[in-house]
Amino acid sequence: MRRVLALVRRVGTDRREESPHTYSRASAPTRARCECVLSAVESVGGVDARALLFSSGLGAIHGAMSAIAAGRRLLVSGGYHGTHEVIAALNASRPLFEVAPLPEPSEVEPGDVAWLETPKNPTGALSDVEAYASRGADVVVDATLAPPPLQYALARGARLVVHSATKSLAGHSDVVAGVVAARADDDILGVIERHRNGAGAVPGSLETWLLLRSLRTLELRVDRQSSSAAELAAWLGTARGVVRVHHAAGSPLADRQMPRGLGGTFAIELETEEMARSLPGKLALLKDATSLGGAESLAEWRRRYDDAVSPRLVRISVGLEDPDDLIHDFKQALDALTRKKY
Repeated sequence: MRRVLALVRRVGTDRREESPHTYSRASAPTRARCECVLSAVESVGGVDARALLFSSGLGAIHGAMSAIAAGRRLLVSGGYHGTHEVIAALNASRPLFEVAPLPEPSEVEPGDVAWLETPKNPTGALSDVEAYASRGADVVVDATLAPPPLQYALARGARLVVHSATKSLAGHSDVVAGVVAARADDDILGVIERHRNGAGAVPGSLETWLLLRSLRTLELRVDRQSSSAAELAAWLGTARGVVRVHHAAGSPLADRQMPRGLGGTFAIELETEEMARSLPGKLALLKDATSLGGAESLAEWRRRYDDAVSPRLVRISVGLEDPDDLIHDFKQALDALTRKKY
């Protein structure tokens, strides 16, 4: 395995020698290699993509939003609360852009920026990327919950794709990083890169190397998590105490836009808030923690971290365990809760 190149600066012995990596905030060899792999991951369907690596998913959102939305109308609704925190921060001193709820595609106007988190956190709801792009909007897709190979938003008309690489791309709960990708010939990448450099929002060499390591197993991990989540969601739809499963399996949009699978994250709603609060602590195999996309399965009472969601909602991130073991764990936990209730 290649060593990690953790240089702050590089100077040639001959001052006339030019290196592409002179200062690590601007460019570093390990980051350049990782970005090359990420670019290849997003390059499908005739798209030649280029990816930029950030120090976090929020850093990637900040860089993308600063570059694409200035002076325009940003359409966004729901989803990850951190996205709305970035909007508030960017508009804090003076309005950088107008913000409006995301409407149906038919109501979008040319020149709008449609920010689509699809699948949406935490419910997994889908947005039609092609429909919004066809209206002349610049579409940004936050694909954190379903990265390649589950969806390729650039090939469906998105101008930018954003990932929290902390989640499925890294996949081992040991990295914080973010990604912005676009078509390689899009001038906006230069703007985003300048924002990144000016903000110092670049990952360290160790985080970059760990992400590069993880990309070798991306397809295997994501496919396994997606299929296991679909199996668990189907079983939970029949379980006592569960009143709703938020999983888009079988919808026409899911079949068209994400035929390979819907990712490893979905949500359920229980009969009462007390049951939702208690369920994560009753599970033995799944951990009670707020993240997703890792090798270990997680369940969390989402209201603890996001007051915009139902207090009866539990978000589930499926890892690499056997789905039968996950079903057994939920069965014993729900049995304990329903016995207490009834």
